[in-house]
Amino acid sequence: MPVEPFPLIEIAGPPRERGLAYGRQAAERIAVSEEIYVDAMGKRGFPWAEVKRLARDFVPSIEACEPAYLEEMHGIAEGAGVALETIVVVNARSEIFNGRKPGADLPPDEGCTSAVALPAATRDGRLIHGQNWDFNASCVHSSIVLKIEPADGPSILTFVEAGGLARSGINSAGLSVTANNLESDHDQGRTGMPLSMIRRRILSAPNLAKALGAITSAPRAVSNNMTVAHAAGEAVNLETTPDEVFPLWPDADGLFVHSNHFKSEAARAKLVDRGILGGSPCTLYRDRRVDARLRPHLGALTVEHFKEAFRDDFGAPYAVCRPPIVSRHGYKSSSVATVIFDPAAGVLWACPAPYESDVFTEYRLTGAADSARAAE
Repeated sequence: MPVEPFPLIEIAGPPRERGLAYGRQAAERIAVSEEIYVDAMGKRGFPWAEVKRLARDFVPSIEACEPAYLEEMHGIAEGAGVALETIVVVNARSEIFNGRKPGADLPPDEGCTSAVALPAATRDGRLIHGQNWDFNASCVHSSIVLKIEPADGPSILTFVEAGGLARSGINSAGLSVTANNLESDHDQGRTGMPLSMIRRRILSAPNLAKALGAITSAPRAVSNNMTVAHAAGEAVNLETTPDEVFPLWPDADGLFVHSNHFKSEAARAKLVDRGILGGSPCTLYRDRRVDARLRPHLGALTVEHFKEAFRDDFGAPYAVCRPPIVSRHGYKSSSVATVIFDPAAGVLWACPAPYESDVFTEYRLTGAADSARAAE
């Protein structure tokens, strides 16, 4: 039986007010988020108190970069009845896992396979953007879709772990973003702006230039890949390290696919790709598998083609659509969700646990009464 759709949480107003509303509405799922990270680190003999200490290291950076985000995080913590450090861990877990390596045996690397098709490549002339998110299988019970109506700036619709500021999503200015884990030899011992905050900055931007600037100007602590697109027909992919940004673009046919390894020739010449050396060797074919599923339909691509591509099971369990895999320490990872966007229409579709379900729920930026409804 399919798991329940991701709940829609709607918040509005200034930062503290938004945070309180968020924390109160998502309290149960935020508690699950905390349990996930307590358990994941505990399995490796690493006490939660030490994880919280690492989280506190990021508070000065958050406050220096985006004080309003820290205010919102305080509100989330208060509304949910948890410590601020718990909310910081949810937002900075990539920085803690990839940049601090606090234990000898950390959870498997986060994986994702993402794709974007420019309007010329689609049947209806509308940009399509989406991804599979692979991480802790229990996150299917801790994730939400968050709708944000800020006091100023565009409205935002983002799929995210409960307590997080943003992950993948769209905004009312026509922007969309997906993100893929990358790891390099430049990642160790840094503090900076957590990736969730960078993605929130992207989705708070009024145009593509400012969205890209939200990445390039950020003091980054770890490597990451972000694909940023605009409904009018442009997309730029940025492979980032704490020190550098390596841009890539869709090919002449208007298609771009990315997984969890550096594709930029300049990046490969300058750094060590630790994702390939570590827990994500399947990245070397996952992007090719999605591309091969989508490319035959160039000029006629639809959301249904994206859904089918993200269900590819070649190489299972190490596939684009990953069923639960249990490590020798009892850590279970899987494809937590498939998320697809039509940014021109302001629509996000999400399917939890896509390895066992093909049921997508539709969420909209406009119309509170029908913000979330089952897609036919």
